[in-house]
Amino acid sequence: MLWGLLLLAIPLLIHLFQFHRTQTIYFPGVFRLTQRLQQARQQKRLQHWLVLAARMLGIACMVFAFAMPSCDEQNTAGKGYSHVVLLIDNGFSMGVEVADGQLIEQAKSQARVILQDLPAEVQVKLYSQTTQTDLWMSPSQIATILDTLGIGPQRFFLRDWIERVQLARQESGVRNIAAILFSDAQPSFLQGLVAQQPMGNVDWRFVSMSLSPQDVKGGNISLDTAWYVSQFSSNSESEGLLVKARVTHRGGNLSEAKLKLLADGKTVFAQTKALKSGETVEFEGLVNAENAHKPMLLSLSKDGYPYDDELYLHPIKTWQTTVGILGSDRAMDALFAAQPLLQKRQITQPDIEQNKPIINQLDALVVVGALKLNEAGKTNLGQMLERGTTILQFPSNANIAPTELLNQGLIKGAWKQVDQRMALSGLNHPIFQGAFAESLSDKVQLPAVQRVFQTASFDDWETIVQLEDGSPLLVSRRVENGTQWFWLSDLQEGSKQFLNSSWFLPMVTQILASNSIEERPLYGVVFSKQLLTLPAPLLTDERAAQLVGESGTSVVELQTNSERHTSMYVGAEPSFPGHFQLKSPLEKSAVVVSFNWPRYESEMQSDPAMKEKLSQSGIEWKESVADGQSSILQNEPLKVLWHLFIWGAAIFFAVEVLLLLWQSKIKTQENQ
Repeated sequence: MLWGLLLLAIPLLIHLFQFHRTQTIYFPGVFRLTQRLQQARQQKRLQHWLVLAARMLGIACMVFAFAMPSCDEQNTAGKGYSHVVLLIDNGFSMGVEVADGQLIEQAKSQARVILQDLPAEVQVKLYSQTTQTDLWMSPSQIATILDTLGIGPQRFFLRDWIERVQLARQESGVRNIAAILFSDAQPSFLQGLVAQQPMGNVDWRFVSMSLSPQDVKGGNISLDTAWYVSQFSSNSESEGLLVKARVTHRGGNLSEAKLKLLADGKTVFAQTKALKSGETVEFEGLVNAENAHKPMLLSLSKDGYPYDDELYLHPIKTWQTTVGILGSDRAMDALFAAQPLLQKRQITQPDIEQNKPIINQLDALVVVGALKLNEAGKTNLGQMLERGTTILQFPSNANIAPTELLNQGLIKGAWKQVDQRMALSGLNHPIFQGAFAESLSDKVQLPAVQRVFQTASFDDWETIVQLEDGSPLLVSRRVENGTQWFWLSDLQEGSKQFLNSSWFLPMVTQILASNSIEERPLYGVVFSKQLLTLPAPLLTDERAAQLVGESGTSVVELQTNSERHTSMYVGAEPSFPGHFQLKSPLEKSAVVVSFNWPRYESEMQSDPAMKEKLSQSGIEWKESVADGQSSILQNEPLKVLWHLFIWGAAIFFAVEVLLLLWQSKIKTQENQ
């Protein structure tokens, strides 16, 4: 391209040899006229020199601009790198449609340009959220893989890929590496960056695929989370479950959200609510007992980002709290008949003393009346509390003092005849939050208690509910991970009004489920990079279980922790959301579980603090602009000079045009 400098001879020849003949005109000499002619001649000579300079400088800038990309062969098109690593963040947010098309397609187009310009001997690796190449490949092989690259859930963060590049740098034969990152820089992708050791032979490039909620065609409304609330009527009968969901407007021109709940493909409820950009609203709908036992699906109307519009839910029956009963009372029988969330298991004293398997399946234990256990039974009972079991004790009558379960001794005190109502303040305890259908105000009529056991030996217990005169009625204490509760009134006569009231069912349900129901998720999340807690107790000996879905059967590893929570290691399977059957080697029937994509990328916005977070990694990133036509591996200083020369050529040619127009104007005036 530098041979183009020979073109500078053309304007020089034009200037030296004017292609017109000079004509001499004789007229009488006038001094003033001669002086003006000399001045005009000097002015024209200066104009000609300026035009010549502008013309030659413009041509020279054009020649240098087009010669720049190839003037240093060692720094162009990746010829200075022995290895190149492509890091393509192809998470779901890269699949949205913007004005210039899908972000993932823009990134792939730029990556193809890079691969085309790389010499065949350069070794390349590709890391993405869905595809990893463990071996070094040729540029043409990577280009073939790149053509099949789609989008998927965000399984890796930038810190993970930095560690992989570090490992690749340590491989034998690796001299200079170019690590090129394509990402829309979601806040979740940049989280957890820590300072790295200097990597002198790694050239880090960051290609930002800038994204904001306004760029997304169709906008984005996100289904963030879902939960349930038990519903009870005034006559203590269960009315089912109230399923709630939280929906957020993430941006765009949408003005309403339509949400429906499906069971077996049939609509259970559907609602539409108006919401503004940035606003969060809650949906709720009642689910009857029949549908509550089925896998369900919450679904939003489709928008520009469909990957956070659905949420698969576990069958609600898996939320049942398994409760063991020692002793009997008609009030407790009525409780389990009216409350589907509690699953009753009749327990005997030998079951505890012999530590039978049924004991390890209990979430709670209700003891009605006195209980005398041998030493082995006391030890097993203490282990149940340590594991997280809730134990609730009711005295059966007013003739026997309550038994302290762990020490198995009668508590010192005396029964007292009273006629006091329950105090309202105790029902505001956090454990009862959301349990009552009635609004707790001073006008609420609470049941009265006729007999209460008074003692001074409960110093290490917390009073939860008391009578209006201050006498303790319900006390509790923590024992390791479990909770022990005492109801200090007999069930036969003293608590008769309480048993017949609408307060009995929700209060006892909340107590028995306090240590179990909160630990079980309503839905599972795929690729949480943690142990995923299953929604129901599952017998396992820490062996692998089968996960059965539409795409086939895969093997997953199960484990049970000290609190009896069964969890599953989430790996490469399942690779899509939906409902699955989990079969344990020790279980006869399968458990239906649901998996969903994480909501990492629902914000749909590049991190405003992107540059600050990148600097925290201790890496000097070179930010590049992807146009899909030129390789970003070209030497950066040369690219700057190329732009300067192009602008220089444009300016000099513009000056030349202005000078020529000026000359033409002056000549016209002289002719007039």
